[in-house]
Amino acid sequence: MAEIIHYVPTLALCMMRPLGMMLMLPLFKGGAMGSGLIRNTLVLMFALPTIPLMHAQSADFSQVPMSGLILVYGEEIIIGLIVGFCAAIPFWAIDMAGFVIDTMRGASMSTVLNPLMGLQSSVFGMFFTQILSVLFLVTGGFNALLSALYLSYSTIPPDSVLSFNNNLLSFISDQWQMMSDMCLSFALPAMVVMIMVDAALGLVNRSVEQLNVFFLSMPIKSVLVVFLLLVSLNFALSHYLEQINQFENNISTLFQLLKG
Repeated sequence: MAEIIHYVPTLALCMMRPLGMMLMLPLFKGGAMGSGLIRNTLVLMFALPTIPLMHAQSADFSQVPMSGLILVYGEEIIIGLIVGFCAAIPFWAIDMAGFVIDTMRGASMSTVLNPLMGLQSSVFGMFFTQILSVLFLVTGGFNALLSALYLSYSTIPPDSVLSFNNNLLSFISDQWQMMSDMCLSFALPAMVVMIMVDAALGLVNRSVEQLNVFFLSMPIKSVLVVFLLLVSLNFALSHYLEQINQFENNISTLFQLLKG
């Protein structure tokens, strides 16, 4: 029993980074997993391979006082949150794009609970998020995420001094800007089509004022947007797949910035 207790602080430390990553990544939200217990079990599974690495380090975390452990645990979960933030960018971007499309076609009032995001989302937002989640799993994005997570333990060992400098803030700002660019690149063709439909129906309303174009615009927009998305979905998702493929490189850059 004493031997098991000896491993508890080390195991808890190993779970901090995977926990922070899963708290940010929509794919592992409690609602998407069905239960927080399943997510915590995955956190434990991801943490088990890192226990030998922790014991190979010179620092003995079982002898560190509680105040020092809290500081180390805080740094570990911050690293996990930043890794999860970089991985969640495509999911947030495509959910934003779906909400923009639904707002312009007049269907934003019919919001539903998106279990992946853990909040209210539009119909297209939830649909696109689920498509991207499948692509994330089948195209190797999950493997790249785990590789980056385990790489972080050798690049930034526990009890390292983190450097929160201007370069790190610029990197996070660039990631945030990229999220807006990905949102617009996905939603812009549908936005242009809906603006053209509004302009055409406006001209029709000028000629036939008795015709209520408001009730005609929503089904016309919906049909045209669905057709456009079916035709261009492969091209529209190319930016997201490219971002997933570059995820490991972005994380490596992030670790270099955290090391200072």
